[in-house]
Order: sequence, then structure tokens, then C-alpha cells
Amino acid sequence: MSTESVPNERECLRIMREEGCKLSVIQHVCTVKSIAEEMAKRSGADLKLVRAGALLHDVGRSRTQGVMHVAESVRIAEERHLPEELVRIIQRHVAAGLTQKEAKGIGLPEGQYMPETLEEKIVCHADNLVKGQSGMQTLEEALDEIVRRGYPVTAERMRAMHVELSGRCGIDIDEIVRMLRADPPLKGPCAAYTSQKGARP
Repeated sequence: MSTESVPNERECLRIMREEGCKLSVIQHVCTVKSIAEEMAKRSGADLKLVRAGALLHDVGRSRTQGVMHVAESVRIAEERHLPEELVRIIQRHVAAGLTQKEAKGIGLPEGQYMPETLEEKIVCHADNLVKGQSGMQTLEEALDEIVRRGYPVTAERMRAMHVELSGRCGIDIDEIVRMLRADPPLKGPCAAYTSQKGARP
């Protein structure tokens, strides 16, 4: 894959706007990007690919807020002829990955929803560590909610992914979350797009 074919941050935000994503969704993906790019830098992942995956993973929320936003996000990415590696990040970001049986059980089209590459895992896990529009949470905070909602298998997958990625980053991902909580994470194009002046609701 040529990194030249991966949209940059401004291009991703333009896609989100063109598809009609609300300001709250753009704020969410920008927060996910903040965590994901820190993990990418520390782990040696493809930063441009991770950044684009983080910013576009929820583009389908322009059409639906339910779990089918995953399928819609994939459809939009394919319609826009985005690179296959980017489409796979978008498809595999839900929960901490889903088996084909689990995906079928909640109505998703047949496909692979379990993250496999480093970049896929980074975006998936960063998404799990963002609550709502811009709230960042530690692993235990995220697990508490998942377990309370009755998804123990997902919780175990999330914990395993956290341990793996912490090892790849050389630092516990919770420390990255705490660092970003202390320092307003939205800078550059994301800061402009998520300001009331720069982004429409």
C-alpha cells in the first residue's frame, strides 16, 4: 500500500463533514485519534494509516447510530475507494473484535470483524478507551462498563489487547490516557474542526 493513497487528517475530516457527521461524532473520532496516534508513535505502527482509521472509523454514524454503523462505515469507505488496509481498520473497530458468529448474531453482514494487524488493534482499542464525545477512560473504567452491560468475553479480549499493545508501546496504555487527560489533546486540524466556529453540529 502506498501511504500517499491514505487520506491525511484534513482530508479525513472533510470526508466526515461531507458525509454529514454531527459535531459530536467528529469530536469523538478526534479524541480516538489522539490516543491512537500516541500508541502508533510508540509502537512503530503506520502513523498515517492509524490516524486515518481513527478519524474515519465512525463515518457510518452519519447514517445510523446503531451497530450497523460499522457496515455503513465500510460501505462509505468502499464507495470512496479508500485503501483496503484502511477499510479493514474501519470494519474491525467494533467492541474488542467480533467472531463471525457474534457479528452474525447482531445483524452485521458476513465478514471479518476481528482486528489482526497492529494498526487495526490500535484503533479498536483507542475507540474503547473513549467514552462519548471526548471522555478518556482507563482500561479498568472501560471494563467496568463492559462487564456491567453483560459482555465478559469482550472484556477479556479488551484486557488481552491492552496488555499486548502496552507491551508493543513500552508503556501501559493507561499512562498514555492519563497523560492526554492532563494535556488538552485536540490540536491542529481536529481542534479547528471541533470548535463551534470550525464545525457544524
